[in-house]
Amino acid sequence: MPDQHTKEYDEGKALEEGILIPLDLPEFQVVSQTWHHDGSVSVRVIAKQQTAICPQCQVSCDRIHDRRDRVKRDLMVRTSRVNLIMIKRRFRCSTCRHTFTEPDKACGRQRRTTRRLRETLGKHAMTQPVEQVADTFAVGPRFVRECLHHLSTPLLQARGLDEHALGPLPTPRFLGIDEFAVRKGHRYATILCNLEQREVMEVCLGRKLDDVVALLNRLEHPENVQAVSMDMSASFAPAVRKALPQVQIVVDHFHVIQHLMKAFRKVVSSWAHKKEGCILLHRKQHLFLCAKEDLTAEQEHERARIATHLPALAHAWELKEALRTWYAQATMKTAEAQLDAWIIQVRETGPEPMRQALSTFVNWKAEILAFFRFLPNRLTNGFVEGKNNRTKAMMRQAYGYRNFRNLRVRILLGGTV
Repeated sequence: MPDQHTKEYDEGKALEEGILIPLDLPEFQVVSQTWHHDGSVSVRVIAKQQTAICPQCQVSCDRIHDRRDRVKRDLMVRTSRVNLIMIKRRFRCSTCRHTFTEPDKACGRQRRTTRRLRETLGKHAMTQPVEQVADTFAVGPRFVRECLHHLSTPLLQARGLDEHALGPLPTPRFLGIDEFAVRKGHRYATILCNLEQREVMEVCLGRKLDDVVALLNRLEHPENVQAVSMDMSASFAPAVRKALPQVQIVVDHFHVIQHLMKAFRKVVSSWAHKKEGCILLHRKQHLFLCAKEDLTAEQEHERARIATHLPALAHAWELKEALRTWYAQATMKTAEAQLDAWIIQVRETGPEPMRQALSTFVNWKAEILAFFRFLPNRLTNGFVEGKNNRTKAMMRQAYGYRNFRNLRVRILLGGTV
């Protein structure tokens, strides 16, 4: 008889009152459910299969030797913890007289949790900190780490990314490469992405020349790579030229515009601190920093009004917008001539911060123009930057990852399971 803190239902009554939890384990039959005042529920189940194969002589047996209860953890129902009470039967083989326990396909041999609970814990740990997953499911953090390891290891091995036996990497036509800080100022890592399939290929520690060359040398067919998209990194370009000499380097257009915007912000800030611009630009600097198409008609009218009083700032803004227009409208045939004309105009009439930024356009001119060679494909590093932002958010959520292996697993498999 149940005590005063529980209430037990047989299957028929539970169905009649509409409180039976859908178990979704077709091999079991629900015998009863017991709800507890602490919010948990115990579901008593028994296997539907009435016979079992003797492991000794491979004969089907139906003679039951005894029954014993085994408590297993299952997936939660909303916020309620679910315990499966399995009625485990032991059979006696009529042929060889051997006794054996029926197999447990839902949990596995000598496991106290269901497979689907372990898989769910592993999937959640791909994108969330271990401690957070452990608190959510009311389990131990060590168990969550084990679930993450058991789920990730075969997936990494199938892609040749097992940390103990790093295999060759598949070779797409277009690669994206970037860096992120594991510990800012101390440890950095390099991420390599397939821009065709939009997936992360590999993550490795280090961002120096030798580190990047070793990563690129793992490509299975390096001759198939046509282009690599990157920012204006001092280590990535030499590494790509050394490991993939035939490849065209493409500087991501976002980083080019971002480089100019850093200079333009200095121009806007300097005018905001001058006597003639202090009042005009008070809380209105964003009107010049935003893209022209993002301004409303009222905002554009206000920006134009301020520009009539600050013609030098207005000219700098026009130079900034001219570069954005060039990226939007230029073609492979017209891009070089238009860029040269823009560089001359900035050099002759632009403000000092923007003139200082021109050295990057001169040094990386070929790589900047390469963007228009692959224009139909819009070869950019946007996917890689998105992965980096997601990685940084994940690291902040976990207050950093001391174990790079765990971080690598989350980056490689976080969006695939």
